[in-house]
Amino acid sequence: MKKHTMTLLGGMRGELRVPADVLLETVGALIEGARQATRFVVEGESTRKGPRPAWLDAACRVEITGLTAGSAVVALEAPTLADVAPERFGGAHQVSLFVEAQRLIETSSSAVDIFAGVLASVVKGDRDRVLADRALLDTCVRFARAARDGFHGVQLEGIAGLDAPLVVRRDDVGKIELLRDETPDPRAVRVTGTLDTISATKSDVVLTLADGTAVAARLDARDNEQLKTLFGSRVVVSGMAQFRPSGKLLVIDVEYLGPARAGDTVFESAPKATARKPVASWVPQDEATGVSAFFGTWPGDETDDELLGALEAIR
Repeated sequence: MKKHTMTLLGGMRGELRVPADVLLETVGALIEGARQATRFVVEGESTRKGPRPAWLDAACRVEITGLTAGSAVVALEAPTLADVAPERFGGAHQVSLFVEAQRLIETSSSAVDIFAGVLASVVKGDRDRVLADRALLDTCVRFARAARDGFHGVQLEGIAGLDAPLVVRRDDVGKIELLRDETPDPRAVRVTGTLDTISATKSDVVLTLADGTAVAARLDARDNEQLKTLFGSRVVVSGMAQFRPSGKLLVIDVEYLGPARAGDTVFESAPKATARKPVASWVPQDEATGVSAFFGTWPGDETDDELLGALEAIR
């Protein structure tokens, strides 16, 4: 079990007093985020219809082992991935991130570690490194909002890969919401590349494009015999591309996979996101621009005396 500390920042100085609903919401958002972040790095999506895998529920059995004053300090313990599923994550097993096959998952990490890593990249605004979909970013917003009623943020300590405590403040809500809302929408794509990697335990494959780019693709229904036949050859996939907040390709949800034909060479580049354009752009205004330029003025060139005389004549 890994030990972590979660501190609610603010509250009554030197006294342990925290509203039950605030504590419940903070812990609930932490566990939900841990569950979604862990599933995302392993399976490529934070939520999915149907029952959750047993290993995921086991990884998110976080225990509270202490509650002390000093804002409100909550001691936590969470199992590592290797602890909950040694047959999948333990020993010599090397498991790569679903969306980044060249990176390995640190199996000595807990689900809390993984969620905290997502929060750290989100708070920094590092769009290229954010490994999250919209549902997970929604939970990041929920976690940032959880501290209220005299509390202004949450601090996480004992996090793998972080040299300093991670602080998420209510002031970060707007930044996280903007990151979520600016994430490009999924779009239909067609991509040609070499079928480079097939997973025996996960529903994903990796295509290597002509320029060496590795593209992760997720298969809801897989034909193992077909994949073995096509392994190492040029294939074409079509489906829905999911993107990072930066617009960089995250993963393709495959609807079709088959041998590439001569005309498919035009699809040898990585899909690009369609930029999300705001409905309107805010433009700063001063006394000489916008509404202020005409509000309270007469839309004509008559003098005040001429205007008053005209009004007097029609009385």
